[in-house]
Amino acid sequence: MKHLFVLNPSAGQYDRSQEMIARLADTLDPLGVAWEARVTDYPGHAVELARAAAETGESVRIYACGGDGTLNEVVNGAAGYPNAAVTQYPCGSGNDFLRLFGQDRGRFYDLKELVYGDQAAADLMDCNGRLSLNICSVGFDARIGLGMAQFRRYPMVSGPMAYQLSLVKNLIAGIARPYEVEVDGETFAGDFSLLCACNGRYYGGGFHPSPRAVPDDGVLEFLLVKGVSRLTVARLVKLYAAGRAEEIPELVILRRGRSMKVRCDRLSMVNVDGERLDTDELSIALSAKKVNFVIPRGASWAPASGVKNEISGEKKR
Repeated sequence: MKHLFVLNPSAGQYDRSQEMIARLADTLDPLGVAWEARVTDYPGHAVELARAAAETGESVRIYACGGDGTLNEVVNGAAGYPNAAVTQYPCGSGNDFLRLFGQDRGRFYDLKELVYGDQAAADLMDCNGRLSLNICSVGFDARIGLGMAQFRRYPMVSGPMAYQLSLVKNLIAGIARPYEVEVDGETFAGDFSLLCACNGRYYGGGFHPSPRAVPDDGVLEFLLVKGVSRLTVARLVKLYAAGRAEEIPELVILRRGRSMKVRCDRLSMVNVDGERLDTDELSIALSAKKVNFVIPRGASWAPASGVKNEISGEKKR
């Protein structure tokens, strides 16, 4: 088996590529592992590198050495190839997908855990042709998160400060917008604060919209958050971030299904695993493609015991 490490030099606060390559050599060479490291040169390069490795037909594990954006690119390159498996060796500022492994997420920082790990087939979402492993969203949350990039370019502006500046800007601009939404044939129309499709359980630095989402159960979790005022948004965000959105049924519509279509009243920013997509019509559907994901032995992405699996209250068995 080959092991390809795809390093994103833009992940994190500074370029750690050479440091990473030295660490790979120190850890893997004594194990006799056949490995190769490639540093990405431009957006989309990780997709190309992963696809080229998968297309050889040889058994290969591809490690996304970066954050959620790097993992998304590697997944898009390797999806649908049964000989390829992907995982994340986290080096970025955001590693939200790994949060669903709970206490075991720290094991992804151990190269040996990944090299000798097991693999499981994960579902994917097709978001206007781009595959997503974790979460897609449009609305207030996407505008804040993706809008941070504008402020990060300013001198002396840290990540938390960029978030606060983006939050203030979007509060002033308005929280809710009109959308037409269809979930598995059921239609909704009106003002919504945000719309979210979940294959994973965390995004945006730890927001927890759907505690019951599992990336291998053949179904997606959808949350439609109705329009709220500036006075209500603080309560909404607190519960939404804590995985308690179902406690406010007057504001949140929850559905389980396979597809969601959204028509926006203007060109809108869409969050796809932390990457930006601009569109006024969004189609999200469970993809026919899957991707093999490498997991440390004994770890699981299943929800914690007792998490309800159905909106009706049935517990997951």
